[in-house]
Amino acid sequence: MSRNLTLRLPPELVRRARALALKRGLSLNAWVAELLEKEVEREEGLEEAFSRQLSWMRQGILDTGGMPLPSREEVHDRAS
Repeated sequence: MSRNLTLRLPPELVRRARALALKRGLSLNAWVAELLEKEVEREEGLEEAFSRQLSWMRQGILDTGGMPLPSREEVHDRAS
């Protein structure tokens, strides 16, 4: 089931967006829906990865054995 959404956008942006959507063979509505879906999925994936990392840390899976984490320079071999 779809729901309507009203947006207020500058006319020039709407014109340019409609042209890009047409290049992709989509209506402006379909293209905006596709963009929103991708962004929501990306954001949810980031949140899931963050939660997983926190869980691992709480479980001690990322335990360093009391040793400090290497510096950024050490990790990227920039110390020399």
